[in-house]
Amino acid sequence: MSQKPESVYVMPPEENIYGINKHKEIYLQYPSCDRAGNSRPFLIKELVGLWLDDIRSILRPSSYARYQNYAYKYIFPYIGEMPACNFDGSILSSTLAFIQAEEGKEAPLSQYTVYLIESMVRAMFHYGAEKRLIPEVLFGKAEYITVKKKEAVPLPELDIQNLLYTTEKQGEDLKLQILLPLYAGVTLSELCGLKWEDINTVTGEIHIHRNLVRVQNNTSQDSKNNTATATSMAECELPENMCRKFIMPEKLVSLLKEIESVKKPAAGSYVAEADKKAGRKRSITMPENAPDGRTLQYRLKSAGEKAGIKGLTFKMLRDTFAVMCLQAGGDVYSLAYVMGAGIPAVCDRYQQWMVKNDTFLKGIG
Repeated sequence: MSQKPESVYVMPPEENIYGINKHKEIYLQYPSCDRAGNSRPFLIKELVGLWLDDIRSILRPSSYARYQNYAYKYIFPYIGEMPACNFDGSILSSTLAFIQAEEGKEAPLSQYTVYLIESMVRAMFHYGAEKRLIPEVLFGKAEYITVKKKEAVPLPELDIQNLLYTTEKQGEDLKLQILLPLYAGVTLSELCGLKWEDINTVTGEIHIHRNLVRVQNNTSQDSKNNTATATSMAECELPENMCRKFIMPEKLVSLLKEIESVKKPAAGSYVAEADKKAGRKRSITMPENAPDGRTLQYRLKSAGEKAGIKGLTFKMLRDTFAVMCLQAGGDVYSLAYVMGAGIPAVCDRYQQWMVKNDTFLKGIG
């Protein structure tokens, strides 16, 4: 058996900070990394691309867009040109430390962002080994980052009443944008992508199968291999296991009927209306008349403040919907379907909240 040849490339010390080659064009020859018949190593940026293509069909478009954005921002510039087989646990730790130092100069990266970067790297290398694209990488125990699980934050009954009372005076559109996540559990991106053709006000059925997400698109590359990106909003179909149809509560159906009869929306119209004034200031490409999620979140936060609720988010409305369903006797299987979520995620986030807050055992004994 022939002896494994050594690398013919030694990275200069000034480029080898933490084993990272940021914004450097490097030419490496690691014969031990070659794929069958190839004379060059399999690079991390190629592994990222294959992994992203593989997971796209099983993720929410918003989750996929986040991974894609993180790849462009945190992985390609730092380790994209590195041979995948030359990566290991020590380089992962030093890479994360370096990214925190570099990217945190203007604003510190959150622990959760670093956790997601680490999770992405581990997942894509596991994928590469599973597909036999690269040797198995032993990262060791994930001790570098510890992130506290985010707990559900449902609104108390009094806050719900105050919010609905306040929005009565602020127009039907805002009220609808609040009731859809509160009474149907839609996410913000799903609310943005919801069209009138997805709602049957006669039967009361809603079909959630699309969302509107921000995506990064490569536009150009300079002489130092820095990739310029542009942000745009795009309609994306949800993965099949996250699409759902169900009958909405009567209160929500009645409001939808009322608004539909007044507006008589044209084919293809979005349920959440775009802010015409904000539209003139947009610096990103968006589908015509599409609502901007950040604008909707700003409106919701303002409505919450008027109702005495600080920091109100659409996730809090969705949390409230889930807890109300469970408190009314709903089962986690049906709730998971209606929310387009996995059963373990629903149990972890909402059933644990109910147990911790004495709701689950209320009335027993």
